[in-house]
Amino acid sequence: MTREQSRAHTRDRLLRAARSVFARSGFHGASVEEVASEAGFSTGALYSNFAGKEDLFLALMEREINEHGREIAQAVSVRRSMAERATGGARQWMTMIQREPEVLLLFMEFWAYGVRDAQVRPKVAAQFAQMRQLLTKLIADGVREFDLELDIPAEQLAVAIDALADGIARQKLADPDAVPDELMGRVLSLLFAGATRPAGTGTRSEP
Repeated sequence: MTREQSRAHTRDRLLRAARSVFARSGFHGASVEEVASEAGFSTGALYSNFAGKEDLFLALMEREINEHGREIAQAVSVRRSMAERATGGARQWMTMIQREPEVLLLFMEFWAYGVRDAQVRPKVAAQFAQMRQLLTKLIADGVREFDLELDIPAEQLAVAIDALADGIARQKLADPDAVPDELMGRVLSLLFAGATRPAGTGTRSEP
């Protein structure tokens, strides 16, 4: 391998180890020594790639969010209506909750940690903004492809959907029987039905 390939390989192994260690021990309980050991490297190798535990976790968050974003985008790309896209995206989200609950718990833990620290908060916000940006693009693409108009900006609708997804995840993790798997898809379909209209039909009148 070239030097660049070797560095990328080392970074990948460290991130894989970090995912395992953080999931097992939590953000606060994990240590850089534990991550380095699990990856088969010294802490020197870890610090040559990351500034510390916080930087390592932010990189892991970016990687996980990008991967989850790709899965959601794939789940909605072949659907034939906004309602079907909402259902497909929601189904993929519920699958991820059931498949990787420890990752979602880590994100919640780090969010709680980050919002308490004024220096860390912008970094955490930037990571979570990635998912909203993806949702905004998916909404805009669907509106264009199905010749629709929105009653609120796509960016604001993305914020609402992201908040709904987070809330559903918390409820599902705390009390699985209280949250049917199809609930989020139903709510999203109703949300899109209320927020969209055929293009050229004018603005809905306020009730």
